[in-house]
Amino acid sequence: MVRQKIPGGPAVASASVAEVATTPVVEPARAFDLWEDEVRRVCGTLQVLGDRDRFGSGTIATRVFGTMRVSRITADPHAVVRHDRVASNEGGHVYVVTLLNGTARLCQDGTDITVRTGDLVAFDSSRPYTLAMPQPFTMVGVRAPHRALGVTPQKTSSITAAPWNGKTGVGALASHTFAALGYHLAELDEAAREPLGTTVGGMITTLFAERLCSAVVDPAAARQLLVLRICGYAQEHMGDSSLGPAMLARRHNISLRYLQVLFAEQGSSPARWIRDQRLERLRTDLVNPRYDHLTVSAIAERWGLVDASQVSRLFRMKYGVSPREYRRTRGETANLTPLGRAAPGWR
Repeated sequence: MVRQKIPGGPAVASASVAEVATTPVVEPARAFDLWEDEVRRVCGTLQVLGDRDRFGSGTIATRVFGTMRVSRITADPHAVVRHDRVASNEGGHVYVVTLLNGTARLCQDGTDITVRTGDLVAFDSSRPYTLAMPQPFTMVGVRAPHRALGVTPQKTSSITAAPWNGKTGVGALASHTFAALGYHLAELDEAAREPLGTTVGGMITTLFAERLCSAVVDPAAARQLLVLRICGYAQEHMGDSSLGPAMLARRHNISLRYLQVLFAEQGSSPARWIRDQRLERLRTDLVNPRYDHLTVSAIAERWGLVDASQVSRLFRMKYGVSPREYRRTRGETANLTPLGRAAPGWR
């Protein structure tokens, strides 16, 4: 693969770079091998299937926006398969994909559907799936952590493998937004990454909420819908130091006890979830050159972490190093994910 890193604005850190990988001009079988390696590097352990004697080219452009990773993929026909054993061992994310050109066939959770140009679909990489593109295609995919959206792997089966119409309503808005983001990955400057990450997360939450609204007669779907709304509101107000469980309960007209029950169903608590989201935003900002002039305490306060004496301890517990160590090395020698084995919920 030929890889190129395109700076996103004048000040460049690893997270602010749009990375583009393209298969070189080689014989088809070699091109397919290179493509298979790149797909696995970007998307995790997948089986890549296709006509090795006819595969010509593929390009993946990726960039990180907060907790979201956006990829624009253009390639010749092939399929990717996530197997059961790999999915259960590696953990996963929620993917939301919009087809800009071509069609795709998605199989997950016993459902087999076709996604057409302009439409969107979601799938969960913590469970097996097959995504097949029978003709040359271009798609934009957004990868989002479960915890950032307010969902768990156990709760996404009512959302996945059912397309949204990309021509009307929220589906049209999301499709156009993701398409524009995918085409302009390399042009967005550093200042745009943080707000765009929040916007993309909010767009996905809105899509999921719309889907769950159609199943509100199901008590479980109604609770999940409420959790999505609560988490969406919290993500937009994460910098407010007054944001906490009591505030969320009042804002959504529920008791604090019921709020705790809702988050317990996701394997977490409202206080823990808010804390983890704030630490994740702190971690992202620590390696952002835009904030090099700010102290760790000042950056932490941007995200409502006002108790400076606890910030270092909490950060070290989650990532294995202090905020200052993480900043000094630009995150290169620190853990990129929370310490410990990934749990199925938000722990």
